[in-house]
Amino acid sequence: MQNADLHFDRLVHLIYETINDISQWDAVFSALREALDCKVVHAFAIDKQHGTMSFSTGANLPADGELSYLQKYQFIDPRSKYWNVLPSQECFHDHEVFDDDYVAKSEFYQAFLLPYGVRYLTALKVIESDAISFSIGCLRGPEQGPLSKASVELAKQLLPHLHRAVKINASHFTYSTQALIGHSLVNKMKQPVLLTSMSGNIVLANQAAYTLSNICNLISLSDQRLQLPEPAMTQLLAGFAKIEQQIKQGEYAHGKDYGYQALRVSAPVAAKDSTNMLVFYLPLVPQLTLGVFGMRPLMMLIFYHPNMPNEMNDNLLLSAAFDLSPAELKISAMIADGLTVDEIAKRLNKKPDTVRKQLQSIYEKTATNNQIELMRLLQHLPDNRLFTHLNSRF
Repeated sequence: MQNADLHFDRLVHLIYETINDISQWDAVFSALREALDCKVVHAFAIDKQHGTMSFSTGANLPADGELSYLQKYQFIDPRSKYWNVLPSQECFHDHEVFDDDYVAKSEFYQAFLLPYGVRYLTALKVIESDAISFSIGCLRGPEQGPLSKASVELAKQLLPHLHRAVKINASHFTYSTQALIGHSLVNKMKQPVLLTSMSGNIVLANQAAYTLSNICNLISLSDQRLQLPEPAMTQLLAGFAKIEQQIKQGEYAHGKDYGYQALRVSAPVAAKDSTNMLVFYLPLVPQLTLGVFGMRPLMMLIFYHPNMPNEMNDNLLLSAAFDLSPAELKISAMIADGLTVDEIAKRLNKKPDTVRKQLQSIYEKTATNNQIELMRLLQHLPDNRLFTHLNSRF
């Protein structure tokens, strides 16, 4: 009880500090994660006037997971209809609705949530008004179980204080073109990422993209305009134009899965550097991404070059290149580490046959035939092997 009191006093102090300094919310969520013994805390606000996600941050929140959720998994999240209707200062516990049998058969849990090591959600509805909806999701792993009664009680005691702090500074949680969530997300990515208009003008480039432009003569980011060698630039803009027309015709709709398109960029014949580069691109349609990238369609581009530093190759590249789900990414990483099917099944608490089925899907997507070929591909990603394997897909 004494520890609970200490957590409560500390959190209340931090919550009220946010009134004068909004950056203190990060400290609140870190302290909340510690107090409730959660793996992940995710806080987000919806601006009801614009119908957009206007605030998103948390503690131990993976950037690739946040992006994957926005692009795909939000549409099949079975929990959202429950926390969306919660009134202010109420809680929702997903285990009370979704039992283990449901989770075992759910694509959302199996393909997305569990690969990030989380299973149980307690959602705190901080405020629900005509202007904004503000929620905090507290996520725990399958080995941890749901929040304890003491933790739930602590969360409920904090809700009036969280409500008061958010209500006082409600303007911080409404939509702003000056503080788009998607821009913050892109800046966290290790992979070189650009946001551009449909005509190729740069809206945002992360630091990894500028690093790539400095070590590779196949890409220029000068004058806020993306430039690639011909004919790649013309081909890319033609692809953009086709997608833009499809968006105008309403061909992009909720619930449909749209994969990245790919373009190979080669140096001119006379150039000394004969290395190729790959560009993966995907449209960001406001109504499909909760407006987190702005209110007009943009293109997200992800770049791969063999000379990129190893730390710039992450799950975002693998997901774009091979359309691997978070579950498949996790299994691929374990294969790269040399684990057997039985060892993977034991770690993931799955049946070996289930892992084998997922492996078969991975082989098909990566144009490999067995664990040895897949391991070679993943362990030697920063070389031209990636281009060889992608030939069968693009």
